[in-house]
Amino acid sequence: MNRTKYIYLTFLVFLILSGCEMKNGPVEIISLTASDSIARSGDLVVLVCEAQDSDKDKLSYEWQSSSGDISADRDTALWTAPNKSGYYHVTCKAADGVGASDVASVSIRVVGGIISGTVTNAVNGTVLEGVSVSIGESSVMTNDSGEYNFYLALQGGMYQVAALIDSFCPYDGSFEIPEDHSSSLFTFNFSLSPFPEPGEIRMVLNWGSSPNDLDSHLKTPEIEGQTHHISYSNRGSADFAPFATLDVDDTDGYGPETITIKQSFSGTYIYYIYQYSSSGSFQESGGSIQIYNSPTCDGETIQVPVDGSGRYWYVCDIDGESGDITVINQIQNSEPTN
Repeated sequence: MNRTKYIYLTFLVFLILSGCEMKNGPVEIISLTASDSIARSGDLVVLVCEAQDSDKDKLSYEWQSSSGDISADRDTALWTAPNKSGYYHVTCKAADGVGASDVASVSIRVVGGIISGTVTNAVNGTVLEGVSVSIGESSVMTNDSGEYNFYLALQGGMYQVAALIDSFCPYDGSFEIPEDHSSSLFTFNFSLSPFPEPGEIRMVLNWGSSPNDLDSHLKTPEIEGQTHHISYSNRGSADFAPFATLDVDDTDGYGPETITIKQSFSGTYIYYIYQYSSSGSFQESGGSIQIYNSPTCDGETIQVPVDGSGRYWYVCDIDGESGDITVINQIQNSEPTN
């Protein structure tokens, strides 16, 4: 009888204790953040998983992704973007070790390459916000720093670029990505010209990162009994002879180098580019020149020639009376003369 009572009491105590056992509180992931939402193949993305446990239990973290390498340290992980473009989900699971857990994921876009650049005002060099830039069928707007980005698979070849913004001449140009370009980033900076004032002719040079320094030169016909040579050493004047100015002189690559003829005179203007830098060459510069006439922005777009040698790029002659442009477009060893 006593044995039966003991067993009964023991069982009753077990039931009471079991019924009074406290429930395990939930785990909640508050946030899962990534340092970048877009990455190039091979980039490292930092991820942070912030979680809490209502019982203050110690949490463990498990990280997973369908592709790409993950190196984790508790609530922080480094994810290496895979070589294939696409959208990838990285998942974090936080658990308290006694049955409660929570899971969250973040989406990261992996791209094969980025074409980026800065768009500037060709007359004063300031950045331009809100420019519509198009490459092929894709279009983006420049941000408040004048920057744009296209996420594309980079392939060697020619790319056509167009750009539009109010009060500036439409831009229609091109650049070439070399077949042996090994980086997943390619930079193409360019400039837009404000609408020329009546009677103005403007020449805008842009190029790549090398050579660092290309200089624009303009030789004028005789004006008030004297010829003039506009360059970095004589930037000219808008208000008196030669009525032409070097507006922007760039010395660290990309440009712009801009010359504006404010008032033209009868005779021939000679426009050429001198390679001031000792390294690099015109052929590798990717140089492009836009010549704009007023008031319609009509003119010429001239790409640097692939043939020839020398430090002088003889671009064109301009008839001061008619505004007609005679394209020369040759690289030579000597300075063009009147």
